[in-house]
Amino acid sequence: MITTAEIILYVKYVLCILITIGIFMAPAWVARQNGKGKPDMHAVRLGSWVFGWSIVGWLWSLFWAVRK
Repeated sequence: MITTAEIILYVKYVLCILITIGIFMAPAWVARQNGKGKPDMHAVRLGSWVFGWSIVGWLWSLFWAVRK
């Protein structure tokens, strides 16, 4: 039998995973909202995927997504 504590634990982990994915994909979403062209959009997405594990790579992708 699944208890209420176990359900809350599962919900907590699912929310944590969704928030982490959302933060990880934020530079690509920002680039799309700023109307970047396809080459810039692909570069931001690739930089976020390859270097997103480091704070520096994620910030670089975010900077590239918002620059005009």
